[in-house]
Amino acid sequence: MLNDLNKVPKPMITEDMREQIEREFMHSMQNKEEILISYYRDGIVHDMYINVLHIEPMMRTVYCTDAFGLNTEFKFDELVNIY
Repeated sequence: MLNDLNKVPKPMITEDMREQIEREFMHSMQNKEEILISYYRDGIVHDMYINVLHIEPMMRTVYCTDAFGLNTEFKFDELVNIY
């Protein structure tokens, strides 16, 4: 019940922001650079430092490692910002 109080609606993403996110993912993957992203999951916006390993356009999924070297993945629709 208390967890529901912290939930927020999913932020709207403009087409420009979506293109910027895609460019930064490509840059991170090509240069093996860490980036900070925000993603929306289960009603909460989370921030995470990642290194992009692979982008699968057909599955609309980004495969990456987090700051601890653990493998994780995100759907394109979960991503809300990049810094």
